[in-house]
Amino acid sequence: MPQFDDAPVREFGDRGTIWLLESPANLRDLVALAAREIAERLEFSRAERVNRSFVPDDLREKEADLLFRVPFRSGSSNVWVYVLVEHQSTRDRLMGLRVLSYMVQIWDMERRRWHDERLAASKRRLSPIIPMVFYTGRRRWSRIPDVASATAAPAELRRFVPSHDTLFLELSGMRPDDLRGSALGAVLRVLQSSSDDLDDLERCLVEAISDLDALPAEAQAEWLRAVRYIVLLIRHTREPSERADLYRVVSGATSPVRRKELDKMAMTDAQVLVAQGRRLGKLEGLQEGRQEGRQEGRQEGYAAILVRQLERRFGPLTDDQRSAVGRLHDTEAVDMSLRLLDAHALADVGL
Repeated sequence: MPQFDDAPVREFGDRGTIWLLESPANLRDLVALAAREIAERLEFSRAERVNRSFVPDDLREKEADLLFRVPFRSGSSNVWVYVLVEHQSTRDRLMGLRVLSYMVQIWDMERRRWHDERLAASKRRLSPIIPMVFYTGRRRWSRIPDVASATAAPAELRRFVPSHDTLFLELSGMRPDDLRGSALGAVLRVLQSSSDDLDDLERCLVEAISDLDALPAEAQAEWLRAVRYIVLLIRHTREPSERADLYRVVSGATSPVRRKELDKMAMTDAQVLVAQGRRLGKLEGLQEGRQEGRQEGRQEGYAAILVRQLERRFGPLTDDQRSAVGRLHDTEAVDMSLRLLDAHALADVGL
């Protein structure tokens, strides 16, 4: 089992990004970054998440996906919004074919539902799908290869090759000015800088938190999700020796009213160090906390830390509940810890 100081970056890249985009407001802002005219035609406030993945097991370390059913603003019809979060840096010439195969599976799922619900033949119409690839790797891609580019067909036969548009967002190619004005944009700027030098990352954190605090009232609902993601991003991408200072930057940049909410979050090792340092008010106390946190982390895996987070939130667990958490694989524990962020009761995390 990996130790607590290990950083499961790939797992977080998948699950953290999907958790961030589970918010319809963030999904709307992501689509708007690629095609604002499309986002404005959809009613994201009534979006419905379909808990289904189409990514095969052999690709789960490289990509993750998210499916929403979203109504049109006019009329009663719906559209599927399918987001593929891609991490691999190598440009896959068969990406267009993969996306098309996922789209076909979505339509097939819809077809099976018609059969199960005994829907009249006159009402059986496939819903349009808006596929999007959100690429978070460092190596630049110019575009998504389509099916035609991977097909050895002369020009006169190209009309027999399937074609479709795919929205494409490349994290490394986004300009900071395009990422202002939304909670998602602030988070993506931090994600862009997550591997930068410590000083550059600290400046980015201050700017992002300031932008989040300045959001209009109707956008403030996403403040907590955005800051939680930033906290988790620091935990999973930076060295243990840097985390306490980075958490202090986040806490210091947060408005006093919001700081109370920040302090209520489930605490990880670096957050514990910040709290210790704040209470003691001495650098020596913070350094001592770092050493204790690292030592404690070496002795505990994800499941053990998750038990502490659950009990801090909901009170003592029963022996059966502790045993159930202890039997979780690391990836399952990570998933449960993400569900804990929005949970109101133990049942919400699956206990």
